[in-house]
Amino acid sequence: MSTTLFRKPRPRPGEPAPALALPATDGTTVTAAKGEITVVVFTCNHCPFALAWHDRLCAVARDYAPHGVRLIHVNANDSDRHPDDSFEAMAARVERGEFPGPYLWDEHQRAARAWGVMATPEVFVVDAEGVLRYHGAPDADHDDPAQEAAYLRGALDDLLAGNPVSTAETEVRGCSLKWRVELLYWSGCPSHPDALALAEDVLTEIGKAGVGVRSREIRTLEEAEAEGFVGSPTLRVGGAELIEPEPGTPAALACRLYRRRDGRSSPLPDRDDLAEALRAALVYPWELPGWQGRP
Repeated sequence: MSTTLFRKPRPRPGEPAPALALPATDGTTVTAAKGEITVVVFTCNHCPFALAWHDRLCAVARDYAPHGVRLIHVNANDSDRHPDDSFEAMAARVERGEFPGPYLWDEHQRAARAWGVMATPEVFVVDAEGVLRYHGAPDADHDDPAQEAAYLRGALDDLLAGNPVSTAETEVRGCSLKWRVELLYWSGCPSHPDALALAEDVLTEIGKAGVGVRSREIRTLEEAEAEGFVGSPTLRVGGAELIEPEPGTPAALACRLYRRRDGRSSPLPDRDDLAEALRAALVYPWELPGWQGRP
């Protein structure tokens, strides 16, 4: 399935897998490290596709653990608008014994963006050298438990036998990942309420009113440097700038100026530029050719 979700192409089988280091429900940070085969499943708590495939994926984790395969579940959904996907709800499922391995929280959706995720569940298999070897669905039918995650098992069997993965990519099916827009601001600038109103208005205009906007204050220069925050207001999806700053712009607690399409400077992004960026960043999977799934 081709995608224009992000400016950067999604990783494909045969390419190095993106880094992964996220907090688990027990407070530890879990990483996907080289040296073992890792299955990364982007999932959530409420999607019927994710729930239908969940037991099959857990069975894979148990069956292949003796062969050195680790399965990691990741939740990146916007919990502000979907409370069922909150960290607390994740922890409750883990406490009930519903996961045979770690369940990670991608709160700011940076990992989901880096991996090019569009749906839940979405499965990635990474070999011991850190190369992506399979991407797609667990099997051909979420409604048929007899499928037993056959696509995923086939990929793992090929890797463990030292063979190329015969089917390296399959069509993803599931619910759309629930993205959010982040508005980073510094309180010394008065423009962030207008930026919030603009973002919400543009989201409605482009048919994405169901996408939330979370405001987050940057208080110190150290925080600005850690975030790569170049001024207020800054709008992001998955940690990526919607309107990219000029190369070399330093991190700062400052008011940000944008260049409008007519050449004027403004404390807010150009409306058409923002709409174009949001359309690209928030494309729904069912808007793409060949999608089989649900909102």
